[in-house]
Parts: sequence; structure tokens; C-alpha cells
Amino acid sequence: MILNGAGTYYFEVHGAKDAPLFRSVFEYEYFKKILSQEEGCELIAYVFFEYKAHWVMHCSQDWQIVLDNIRAHMQELHFKLWHKHQQILSESANVVFIEEDAFLVPLVMELHHLPVREGLVARPEVYPWSSDSHYRHDHQPTWLASHRMLKRLAKHRFNSALRYERMMEQCEPWDIQQAKNRLYQAIASDQYIASHLAAKSNDPAPSTEQVINLRQQAEELICSLLGAPIEQVRHPRFRRQYFQVEPLTIWLLLQSHCSINQLIYIFDLDETIINGWLRSIPNQHPESFLNKLQQGWQEDLHTQNLPILSQSASA
Repeated sequence: MILNGAGTYYFEVHGAKDAPLFRSVFEYEYFKKILSQEEGCELIAYVFFEYKAHWVMHCSQDWQIVLDNIRAHMQELHFKLWHKHQQILSESANVVFIEEDAFLVPLVMELHHLPVREGLVARPEVYPWSSDSHYRHDHQPTWLASHRMLKRLAKHRFNSALRYERMMEQCEPWDIQQAKNRLYQAIASDQYIASHLAAKSNDPAPSTEQVINLRQQAEELICSLLGAPIEQVRHPRFRRQYFQVEPLTIWLLLQSHCSINQLIYIFDLDETIINGWLRSIPNQHPESFLNKLQQGWQEDLHTQNLPILSQSASA
């Protein structure tokens, strides 16, 4: 199992099963309180929408543990408000490790601009479910670790808020489609991810039976490299093994000309979840591991599956 350890992370989560994440104004406030009071963490910035939430947080432990705790707190909150036991946060999440010196300032500014980009408000400071307004005051609340970003704008703390306002006035949103940095790609729209995958290959897709066989071989290869028991990887109740192996399996299958529609059907997953998994892969696994996995997969295709794929292409 690959753990990411302590550090600063960008989080994006959606409501479970495409349901709204927030169903009342109270839940926005409660979720902000949950994040700000998470033990061993510092909430740096946040933006909440009805169906998803973005935030930046410094964690003293692995982000997976932190996210599991937040999911549990949100379910408890939902039961207290609505007297129903229901999963609120989706199992998939987009999480990116942030190098604070290089990316924290542009990331926070981009997050605060999201309501404007979504067409909800004309200016970031008037959106109510964002930390932007707190950054514009000289005295920020103690529960918000805005100083981790503001100290990088000015040498003296007393004029950091003014410096932030001026930079926000000049801020231009990232050009997601042309950017190659993985942090840019993490905030890219699902439509862009889908179009990128569709344009990646024009080769015919293998049959459903071939995809099922490829899935089994991919899972065996991944489990052999990770040392994970293969009998657990297809069961979401073994959360860590499932969410470690299955995104990598889909990643490999897409390299074998499997279509996104085939994967939606075989894995019984929504396209939004698959896109989120794909975005998170470079941030959850070292590049050396991904290269080793890709090389092993290509060798498996050449020695076992290449004749099958060739038959499918000629059919």
C-alpha cells in the first residue's frame, strides 16, 4: 500500500451517487466546521458548491485517513439533520499533493475564482461559501490557516490582505486545456477529460469478453507489484485495496483501446467517478511505479493478448 504521508493537499469531492453534497444552508456551515476542526489538520482555503466541494488542507497524517474521517463525520451530521443513514461523500476523490512554495498561491486564487468561472457570481468576494472574503481582512479567523498562503504574498503580515486583493483583481484563470502540470489537470472539467480520452485513440475497441479477460490480467499484474491480495480488490468493502487497484486497472485498460463505455458497463461505475480516478493516479503513485506497471503491462500484451487484440481489429 502506498501512503502519501503528511503534507498539504488539494481535495475535490462529490456527492455520493450524483446526489447533492449539500441539501441545506446549514450543511455548508457544518461542513466548513468539520474541515476546520479535523484533528491534526489546518484548513487553508475552501469553495463549496451544491454537488461538490474543493478545499486545501495541511494534514499531519496520510490524506486517506483524513478523508475517511471527514466522510464519517459527514454521515453522522446527515443522520442528526435528517434521521437517515446515508453515504454523503462519494468514495472517489481527487487529491493532489501541493508544493506550497510553488503552487499554493496560484491554487488558492484559482479556487476562489471558481464561482466566477461557474457563472454564479460576478466577483469572488460575494460568493458566500468560499474562504475568499476572509483573505481580504487583516484579521483572519483562527480556524482558517490563511497565513500559509498570505505570507508568500508580502514580507509584512499587516499588508498581506491588501496585496491579496490586488492580485485577485489581476488574476487570470488557468488555461486548463493547454496546461501540462498535474495540478492544472486536477481541476480540469470532466468534459475535457472525456474528450481527451476519446481523442487519444481511434483503434477499434476489443469485445466485452476480451475486456473482462484483460481486466483480470491487469488486476493480477497490479496486485503482484503492490503485494495486495487479489481476492479483495473487486469488493468496495475492502476500501483501501479496491481504490488502489481498480483505478490502475482502468488506466491500463484504456491503454489497450478499451472504450470508456465498456468500462462503465463492466465496472458498474459512473463516468464521473472514472474520470476522477484517472485524474488522481499521478498523485497517488510515484512515476517510477507507473512506468514499471506500464512496462509490465506492455510485456503481458505482447506475450499473451496481442494476437487476441489483432483478431478483434481484423474482425
